[in-house]
Amino acid sequence: MFTDHRTARPRWAAAAVTPLAVLLLAVTPAVSHADTTREAQGATERLVDALNESPVYVDPSYASALPEDLARDVESRITDSGIPLKVVAVPLIEGGDWNGDASHLAAALHDRGGEEEGHYLVLDGRSLTGRDFGPAGDRDLRAHYGYLTASIEPGRDAPLSERLDRAVEVALSDDPEALHTAASEGEQRGFFDGWHSYGLGAYTLFSVLPWILAGLALLGLGFALHRWRRPRPVPVLAQHAAFDNANRAHRDELLLRAGEEVVEFGERLSQTTPNGDDAAAEALHQALDAHAAARRVYDRLPDTGALEDIVGVLVLLDMAEDHLDRATRPVNRQRSAPLRSHCYANPLHGTVTKPTKWREFGGRHDIRVPLCAQCAKAVRDRLRPTVLPARHQGREVPYYEVPSAESVWAATGYGALRGDLVERVLRGDHSGSRR
Repeated sequence: MFTDHRTARPRWAAAAVTPLAVLLLAVTPAVSHADTTREAQGATERLVDALNESPVYVDPSYASALPEDLARDVESRITDSGIPLKVVAVPLIEGGDWNGDASHLAAALHDRGGEEEGHYLVLDGRSLTGRDFGPAGDRDLRAHYGYLTASIEPGRDAPLSERLDRAVEVALSDDPEALHTAASEGEQRGFFDGWHSYGLGAYTLFSVLPWILAGLALLGLGFALHRWRRPRPVPVLAQHAAFDNANRAHRDELLLRAGEEVVEFGERLSQTTPNGDDAAAEALHQALDAHAAARRVYDRLPDTGALEDIVGVLVLLDMAEDHLDRATRPVNRQRSAPLRSHCYANPLHGTVTKPTKWREFGGRHDIRVPLCAQCAKAVRDRLRPTVLPARHQGREVPYYEVPSAESVWAATGYGALRGDLVERVLRGDHSGSRR
């Protein structure tokens, strides 16, 4: 889900690790039971249950684009064919369930469905995607050829209903690959035949015209190079095929790390003596407060979810580490140890950041926040970076979109917007309850 670039901290002696290991073994059954409960109630499981009743699932938001009579007709054709084809029309949002990726959705559905063979046509409102699963070395690409053929005839600009109907027709045919090959050859032959039909002069014009346009484009590029930028999508972080399982595994890994570092850093604090300077004593006091805030958030973590709270523990521990470093440095080197800033979009991206202007989409307001290199490039290209999600009113949103009165992380940007994150946590602004 997210890649953590945090620097690994040294592990302490076995005397400190043994009590922690006993504590982790004690809480493992409760976490496993909570994970099982969450899995049973996940969005993937709900879709699998619906597809077990009918091979066609259309989200209510697509009811106008895919009429009910079309859905019934497709369902009847799939059922009569006996082919394990599933049609799913759901909205996919980046940062939400399945990370807005139709391939992740299809893989998760097949993983939960438990069938050896499966073909999935996924329609998300913008595009149609086909994924096929089957025994190793013997995979029948029905859905794949179905969606490719539908992009040629009737074409990508055709209504969703027409494209879906053609994709289903090809996927249920006796030879989907042959239909796709015929459609591809027909498209190429019609394109070039159109040139020849106008005669030799027109054919020559069409052959030379691209070069003329390319020359004009190069001339224009010389005057507008300083304003020209071609947006490129930010690479999606690697995900497991079963997306929900990957989320839970990542959450559990971060939780384990947070617990270890809270205990480890507390032991280091108890053995630390400032260098005698007043500034060093103040830095040690700030390290103690940051550790106490991290401990308070960690002690109130729920059994499931609350990824934003686990990240908050790690950010507070980073702050405590920076203050402790200042407290133990020689007096003449204390100013060379500034506090690090986490990536505002996703603190798990690390602390190698630069202040960057981030303008809101469709508006004129902007903020200047620390961003990692990947997120900075995304906002410069007017794309949304890979942000840290949070649960709010039953759905996943970027953590900074939660009202500031309900989230100390949104109010402070994990310390990127305000310098009083530790004070807010210690005075009780963070309740530790899930929303």
